[in-house]
Amino acid sequence: MFVELIESLRCPRPHEESPLVASSTRTDARHIVDGLLGCPVCSAEYVVSNGEVHFGTPDAATPAEPPDAERAMRLAAFLELTDARGFALLCGGWGAHADQVRRLSDTPLVLVNPAAGIAADVAGIVRTRDTVPFAPGSARAVALDAAMSRALVESAVRAVRPRGRLVGPVTLDLPAGATELVRDDRHWVAEKTAAPDAAPRLVPIARAPR
Repeated sequence: MFVELIESLRCPRPHEESPLVASSTRTDARHIVDGLLGCPVCSAEYVVSNGEVHFGTPDAATPAEPPDAERAMRLAAFLELTDARGFALLCGGWGAHADQVRRLSDTPLVLVNPAAGIAADVAGIVRTRDTVPFAPGSARAVALDAAMSRALVESAVRAVRPRGRLVGPVTLDLPAGATELVRDDRHWVAEKTAAPDAAPRLVPIARAPR
């Protein structure tokens, strides 16, 4: 896990949010390879092993599939991965195409519940069950997998910033908080609904001098 992503991770337990605290026993080029992430609120600890952060055991393993250059190109375009600002979440089977996407884009990628044994040049890999453990609005985009639970989908959408891109298979219902932009026979592409302003901005009006 790339150390600069640690501040965006959150404990999945139901309590007030707080950044996690990291300790490492092995690092490589600003990546924590082995170590622990601790929650300062509830004292929960999450193991980092071989670069993967374990927040819980997924309900089912993601099947392995071969990388596909055409799917990777479509994904990079759908999610507008045009630069290195921010990071994108690739969930489930989308992780198989991470290396191909990285050849097209400098956007850091985080894989959520990819197939076991995957080796990819990514910023991080997260294993989780019910929650995508990132702060609201911290990710620039997300690719959703058809096998994700409703809770996982909802938490993944929360993690995306307003007006960020979402992509999912047509077999997955468009999640709440997303506005569909386009779809074909395989996928839909959507935009995260912008958060409403807390209050209208007042502009002072001064009387013009005579």
